[in-house]
Amino acid sequence: MQIIPGIYILNGQTVALYKGDLEQTETYRKAPVEYAKQFVEQGAKSLFVVDLEADNYEIVKQIREAVDVPIICAGKIRTIEKVKELFEMGINKIVLGVAAEPIYKEAINIYGADKVIIGIKAKGDEVLTEVERPFPLRVIDFAEKLPDYGVKYVLFKDMWKESTLVGPNYDEIDRIMRMTPLKTYIAGGIGKIKHLDILKEIGTQGAIIGKALYENELDLPEIITNYES
Repeated sequence: MQIIPGIYILNGQTVALYKGDLEQTETYRKAPVEYAKQFVEQGAKSLFVVDLEADNYEIVKQIREAVDVPIICAGKIRTIEKVKELFEMGINKIVLGVAAEPIYKEAINIYGADKVIIGIKAKGDEVLTEVERPFPLRVIDFAEKLPDYGVKYVLFKDMWKESTLVGPNYDEIDRIMRMTPLKTYIAGGIGKIKHLDILKEIGTQGAIIGKALYENELDLPEIITNYES
């Protein structure tokens, strides 16, 4: 299981959003690029960088230039032009959310399934989407149709869990992995060793950890040693 530090950027600063709420933001003292260098020095083999406003391009570029590890980038990536821009910058993988569904197939056809991760944000088992629907869109229903686009990887985050450190939504992760061929990354709620134990046991591809590293709830060198395989 990959251990991937997460760097969330808002107004040029490193932040954590409680349950994904922009009005409940914890801001940390170091700049995003400084945390990136720190995590790599501590042994991180890849980073997850989220531009929450989609206008921190220069900071994302600074991180790319400052570290020599693969970077997964997310944050309102909804056009092929933006995808191209990030790959030309040197970003290694990108995350396309539910709103970017119209470009899934095109992005995968151009750049390959190993470079495109589909991000599923949810509350419980319900996908968060900007599109009005007569009935809720269930996580597993959405996940089951992704292989038809050529998708190999998903990133699941339960927004009710984000920055709570109480543990991720294991049920939906397990359901995705049992009922689809998708390889699954998880973000949101990871704050204790026991959370990583469960995620590794169920076969999670990678665990993205933010707040627990900033607040020293988890020791990055230790968990990399014990959980990466």
